[in-house]
Amino acid sequence: MPTPKNSEKTTAESRKSAVFGRIHLVVAFFALSALFLLAFAFDEVVTTHLTNWPETERAFFAALARIGESDWMLIPTLLVWAICRLAVYLPLRYSIRWIVRATGAMSGFIFLAVAVPGAIAALLKVAIGRARPMLMDDLGIFHFTPFAGDWRFAGFPSGHATTAFALACALYFLFGPRVLIVFIGAALLALSRIVDGVHYFTDVVAGIALGSFGAMWVQSKFQQRGWIFSSDKKRGSNRMLAPYRRFFRKPLQRN
Repeated sequence: MPTPKNSEKTTAESRKSAVFGRIHLVVAFFALSALFLLAFAFDEVVTTHLTNWPETERAFFAALARIGESDWMLIPTLLVWAICRLAVYLPLRYSIRWIVRATGAMSGFIFLAVAVPGAIAALLKVAIGRARPMLMDDLGIFHFTPFAGDWRFAGFPSGHATTAFALACALYFLFGPRVLIVFIGAALLALSRIVDGVHYFTDVVAGIALGSFGAMWVQSKFQQRGWIFSSDKKRGSNRMLAPYRRFFRKPLQRN
């Protein structure tokens, strides 16, 4: 039988949960409203301007988009995770085994941090069915055909922007500010989708948000369970870097 103290605690938690639920609804409403306004103000202008860049610049961004396919992120990390999971059963020295475990754990985290928001983006693209910019002259910027089964009606959100920023955030969570340069690459990759004429500006913005928050959600779940990240900080530090630190130590100077 619950005590009055426990009952009060449960009631307080329920109220707190309800408040957070309402806050999330309000945030979602304003986020969607802002996205609609962005689309109305910038989608046609930005798309028209960027798709008319000189051929040299467009060729560069087209090549960048091909490099940014999610397969290049997901398949290697999944393979490394699987190989490391099997390798720990080999008769390895403790230090080598620790490195193998750390490498596998971080690869698994990167895979999930990219795969989860990437899968959500793929489902949303089909369910929302926004027409891509190549149909802008005929259908306008606000045409939607859900579950069309046609790639031309799968523009929102941008999958490339989602996975690029999910990867950048995952690397940042693992290695900290030393890898901030990856966000420049992610931004260029996201921009390439507009230059190629396959996404609107708001498709890319939505993909950036989905990839970033998706990776943050995966990291929070890892941290709650004590996987990879320590739970004693707001953004837990990566405990799996410990076996690598000896490779970065400066050699002692001899007199």
